[in-house]
Amino acid sequence: MTTRIFITGIVQGVGFRPCCKKAADSLGLSGTARNLGGNAEIIIRCETQVTEIFLRRLVSLLPKEARIDSIEKTPHPEYEGEGFTIIESGADCGYLPEIVADIATCHTCAAQLADPRDRRYRHPFISCAACGPRYSVIKALPYDRPNTLMDKFPLCPKCMAEYTDPADRRLHAQTIACKACGPTLSFYPQGQGDPIDRAIEVIKKGGVVAVKDIGGYHFVCLPNCGEAVGRLRLLKLRDKKPLAVMFADTDSLKEYAVLTPEEEALLEGSARPIVLVEKRKEFHPAVSSDSRFLGAMLPCNPVQIMLTEALGPLVMTSGNVSGEPIITDNSTMLSLCDNFPYLDGVLHHDRDIITPLDDSIYYVIGGQKHLMRRGRGVAPAAISADLGYKTLFAAGSDIKACFGFYKNGRVILSQHFGDLEDDGCAQAFDKAARHISSLFSIPVDATVCDLHPAYFSGRLAVDIYPHTPLTVQHHHAHIASVMAEHSLEECIGFAFDGTGYGEDGTVWGGEALICKGAEYTRFAHLAAVPLCGGDAVAKNAAEAAVCYLLAGGNKIPGDLMEPAEAEIIEAAVRHNINTLPSSSCGRLFDAVCAILGLGSYNDYEGQCAVLLENAADKAQKSNTLAYPLNLDYNNGILDTVGLIGQIASAKASGADPCGIALGFHLALAEGIVKVALAAGITDVALSGGTFLNRILLTTATERLTASGFRVYTNQKVPCGDGGLALGQLFIAGRKEI
Repeated sequence: MTTRIFITGIVQGVGFRPCCKKAADSLGLSGTARNLGGNAEIIIRCETQVTEIFLRRLVSLLPKEARIDSIEKTPHPEYEGEGFTIIESGADCGYLPEIVADIATCHTCAAQLADPRDRRYRHPFISCAACGPRYSVIKALPYDRPNTLMDKFPLCPKCMAEYTDPADRRLHAQTIACKACGPTLSFYPQGQGDPIDRAIEVIKKGGVVAVKDIGGYHFVCLPNCGEAVGRLRLLKLRDKKPLAVMFADTDSLKEYAVLTPEEEALLEGSARPIVLVEKRKEFHPAVSSDSRFLGAMLPCNPVQIMLTEALGPLVMTSGNVSGEPIITDNSTMLSLCDNFPYLDGVLHHDRDIITPLDDSIYYVIGGQKHLMRRGRGVAPAAISADLGYKTLFAAGSDIKACFGFYKNGRVILSQHFGDLEDDGCAQAFDKAARHISSLFSIPVDATVCDLHPAYFSGRLAVDIYPHTPLTVQHHHAHIASVMAEHSLEECIGFAFDGTGYGEDGTVWGGEALICKGAEYTRFAHLAAVPLCGGDAVAKNAAEAAVCYLLAGGNKIPGDLMEPAEAEIIEAAVRHNINTLPSSSCGRLFDAVCAILGLGSYNDYEGQCAVLLENAADKAQKSNTLAYPLNLDYNNGILDTVGLIGQIASAKASGADPCGIALGFHLALAEGIVKVALAAGITDVALSGGTFLNRILLTTATERLTASGFRVYTNQKVPCGDGGLALGQLFIAGRKEI
């Protein structure tokens, strides 16, 4: 008898069909395997019990990146052929497919790369059925070479023999090539010598080189060369934000950082993300002196392997100007090299990049991994979620933009795009949304976006899809993203972040929401303080501090701000000029940081919050007692104005700023517990960018758990705005739209 087996999951771009052939051949079975849309179809001729043996053997042979979600078996007309063959792919079959993310170079390919006897020795684009670019090169489904950017590189006879040999590990490996038939690596300015060797020489001499990788360019230099790091920062227009460093392996990383087993597993996994790990030893202070963590990563492709083996640790940061999208095209980067004195060379190739991808970022707390940014190696991995029958598009937010689609129980989330206020980021967002919609064959029934009427993401959603979008309050979406991840239907959620448009037209950012299904009630919030200066107050921590002190009738310390400047702010607040009430937790952190004299300005987003957390961490590690502070809770308000008054008094009395910083974190965590107890709901969700703070998240979780609550956080999506699209989809799926 003959059976048709239809399989969904990650079954393309991972060597699935060759595994089918190996399993069938080992049992002497006849039939076929093919890609069908984004899924797989197997026709097999054998008895029913042998079919089960075949499937068990197939599962045992699967590469680690493959995943089977469902197997559907149905009778099929008798197969008349002999032997098992891989046949031409079929078109879309109505199921939402899954596309595998880009996969880091496997150990076998890395060994060939380093073997002078191998014909792919030092081949910059070595790959096989188990590794190499995937999402970044796919033009259409099914995943076959003609539907990828490798279609412009016809296979030479030797590569074709591997591609068609059932015994070869490159059987039907769509991205394979060699030096004779694959993409070409070049170094600019032009000259004699191997491109890799020329790049190594420039970097070794203290130069900055742009390197084209899988998802776009990186800027690369030596981390202990202060002049090179300084020039790289001038090139990126990034003054102080920490830079990531790439290491050849975890052994070399351990000289500079303390690694947990979970962090080591993340670093060595196929996604090869940036992982925030605790520093053991500093590079030049210009690399990441603000942070007690190091953004560390391992090579994900052959070029990076060769560079780190020759040079050791390297600053490896996205090749873009801060706030703009990562550069993917050669002409733009070559022009940058010609016109900017800070860039000394460009290592580029002639394989295009369809989908620009920044590096993904993870961090680990209490053994649990948390995603901070979706990018290469992660996007467009699907998240299973039952959100109803509709097919939806969610536009996410404007900052850390990330959109999402929902269809048939799966959420497809995009990569990180940056700030949509930048025209380049907005164009990349628009292009990617249309590409994914086409790639996955998603006919959208409805769209959903943030409540803020001026968000670019909402406008782009309307441009892409001619629907009147459902609007969702920003912090409600934060909590709903946790509910979607953990299948919660009711919870008390704490959404703490910098800013979000409130239902009452004010700025929200320290919210406790009771959420049930698609609805929410604003149960409590941080005190709303009149902040002046519009968006500028998000940069000026000292200004936020003055506004908080004025709200409590406190004296403005002379070392916080010049008296004349403070008088201007006081007049603006008194006369309600360019002021808006705000419950922002982000601005609260800024104010505390400035009052304690730790920092008065955010050169990058969250800098003052980082400095405040560093001070609290220093107190913990030196066994400094936390200064006793109390955050009162009454009638739905957490009295942060009164808390600021206590902090100012403690600072004026000469108390240790680090002890006060720790006391602030503990008081805020205890305030969360007070609100949760008042709400009386067992399940608690914590979300929003403030919960990137490890001390706050850990302390709040411990105290909530000790009080009998179940605590849930984001893990599959960022807790910041990069996870909003999932929450928007969760709410829209439960609305009658």
